[in-house]
Amino acid sequence: MVKPYIRLRPLLLLLGCLFIGGFSSKVLDAEELDRMAYLPVETATTEGNWLARPLLKLSGTIKQFDTQQLEITVAGETQPTRVRAERIVWVVPAWSDNDARQGLVAYREGQWPQAIAGLFEALKKRPPVWRQEWLSVLLANAAFEAGRFPAAFELIAQLDRKPLPIPMLAQLPIIWHGRVTEPTLLSAAEAQLAAPEPLVRLAAASVLIASENPNAAKQVLLQLAADAERPLVARLADAQLWRRATPVETKQQLGRWLEKIEQLPPGVITGPLATVADRLENASDTEQAVEFWLAVALLAEDPSHPRARSAKENAARLLKSLGRDEEAERLYTGRLESSGK
Repeated sequence: MVKPYIRLRPLLLLLGCLFIGGFSSKVLDAEELDRMAYLPVETATTEGNWLARPLLKLSGTIKQFDTQQLEITVAGETQPTRVRAERIVWVVPAWSDNDARQGLVAYREGQWPQAIAGLFEALKKRPPVWRQEWLSVLLANAAFEAGRFPAAFELIAQLDRKPLPIPMLAQLPIIWHGRVTEPTLLSAAEAQLAAPEPLVRLAAASVLIASENPNAAKQVLLQLAADAERPLVARLADAQLWRRATPVETKQQLGRWLEKIEQLPPGVITGPLATVADRLENASDTEQAVEFWLAVALLAEDPSHPRARSAKENAARLLKSLGRDEEAERLYTGRLESSGK
């Protein structure tokens, strides 16, 4: 196996062990502090390889969060700490607003209409800009999961009219694995392939690239992958193209894919990792697929995100197929804890 996977494999095994023990501590009650995790500054031994650096975690009050940095006043301190946006792995905001709290509870439980109602009411109260963006991302996901696809695409379009912090961009309803067969979603996506906003085109193409008619989506992704003005979107579009890989191509390209993932900001890697997990499973490499699904679940920007839930379900299913029922059950228990059930 190529060198990048040699470096990545021990991390995935560790993440799997940690995850099966549960990660529900990342899901906060409303009265708790904002939390975030980020990477320390590179050293000579870790340069170019964020996987070798341990996560640092902070709790406090986020004062500002934009494409450049996050500013947080840590509990017990008076001076703010500033972290560059590209070093952030995940953020878990605390919410004092009742509508936001109710919307988040419904979101975590997959009750999408109730989530939309609560989150929208919270958004109408005009909280700080970064919180408005966060609520809008959650609304886009909830609308997508509720089958309100035109509304979800419109929310993505609104969010893409100004630069969006990386951890928020990573949470947008972009599909990274599986095949979409729902006619209404396919139709809605086809209507957005020529949208002016690159993130809308990326999301639309993600729906169609694994469908029975992927050609138009492939052309859109190739165009996005060559867009020098949006380099992060370009790299995500390139990763979307991996979803067409055959089992033979997966084995041939795995090392190259992992090299590309290691060069991405850590806050945006769960989508491409989910594609890798899906392709490994398609190639009947179940053991490695489990490791990658576990990594997706643990590194998810939001453990309540549909991608994180799907990753846990896929990992549990594969663990059972390997006869590791006890681990699968512990994983399932962790899912129930993280959703507050």
